Amino acid sequence: MNLFPPRSLSRRAARNIVLFLAGLTTTIGFIFWSIGAWPVIGFLGVDVLLLSLAFHFSFRSARQEERIELGRANLRVTRISVRGERQEFDFQPYWLRVELERGEDEQSALFLRTHGKSLEIGQFLGADEKENLAEKLEAVLRQTRCNPADIPV
Repeated sequence: MNLFPPRSLSRRAARNIVLFLAGLTTTIGFIFWSIGAWPVIGFLGVDVLLLSLAFHFSFRSARQEERIELGRANLRVTRISVRGERQEFDFQPYWLRVELERGEDEQSALFLRTHGKSLEIGQFLGADEKENLAEKLEAVLRQTRCNPADIPV
């Protein structure tokens, strides 16, 4: 199971928005330049630059990923950061607990816990997505405990 941060806007759509805004601000900038208010052009350009940077950092943060793999003897969580750094966490599925902690303002945290070890997963997911993930993980772990031979190697 692979988890990614949700993104509702594609790179192409973001590029089109930036290009449209650049064209619009260029047109407005020429109008101001023609009446002698040429410094306005710089401020309009800063707006487009800041929007471009915001999209860049947003799409960069979307490169993070979490992989959850269940084998016969362990459940492995592989976390890949924005920079491509990889961390792996192994758990014995028989003793593993999935705990969803709900906070205020629909905030929640999803933890895998066993023998004093704890790992928060899906930090970038929304509350509903975390709840669905918790239900799926609990169902798979329950099935694993009942029929460990059914799990592929």
